[in-house]
Amino acid sequence: MRIRGYAPATPCWAELTSSDPAASIAFYSGLFGWRTTETEVGSTVFTLRDLAAAGIVPTLTDGQPSAWLSYISTEEIDATVEQVGNAGGTILQPATEIGGRGTMAMLADPAGATFGLWQRGTFGGAQVATEANAVCWTDLAVRDVPGAAAFYGKVFGWRDEEGSLPTGYDYREWWVNNRVVAGVTIIGDEWPAEVPAHWRTTIEVDDCAATAARCRDLGGQVVLGPIDVNVGTYAQLIDPLGASFGIISLIPDLRLTP
Repeated sequence: MRIRGYAPATPCWAELTSSDPAASIAFYSGLFGWRTTETEVGSTVFTLRDLAAAGIVPTLTDGQPSAWLSYISTEEIDATVEQVGNAGGTILQPATEIGGRGTMAMLADPAGATFGLWQRGTFGGAQVATEANAVCWTDLAVRDVPGAAAFYGKVFGWRDEEGSLPTGYDYREWWVNNRVVAGVTIIGDEWPAEVPAHWRTTIEVDDCAATAARCRDLGGQVVLGPIDVNVGTYAQLIDPLGASFGIISLIPDLRLTP
């Protein structure tokens, strides 16, 4: 489905920071059928049906790990950046205009999870959703859920509620304006101690098991699943450069629209 914009305080864009963009492009093109195009400001965008699906940028320093980053829409980026600081977050990159496409900022929450802000110009965010091979969800993995809920509630007005996954799986959801916009995975004792708080990107697929197998064939790893959840079938993958992401085959009636 073609998307033309996003409400404030909702995730609007996913971007891969890659230590080897050419290798990442080969992997994700093989996995999801994505193509790439160059924007008017020189950045690279993954496309699906010639619509912007996600971004890709090179890492800035040697040794910086490859990772997916989530951007959240705002209409007043300077005020939102200030609110992040007031709520105990860290400003990694202040508001920066990207040509006429929009203005971005890079921040970290009090637990250290990095996320971006985006104020639209000519570009509003991902142009495709609610179909196979499009980004469909973002969630935060964190140990201190009450602390995260307080921070994101103050910055974006998100409301914390119990998640809809099966009993026994620690999961919560964040809502704003009567719709769910993001999820929260609780990092428990079963997680390795070195795993930091981080935002995760999930892509919708037609066949979770087949896509997970193709990930292995392309040099990636399957670290969880596929497992059945009551919204579909989910798997957690790692690309050949170490970036973690999820895939899910959704029950059609539960597709989330922006």
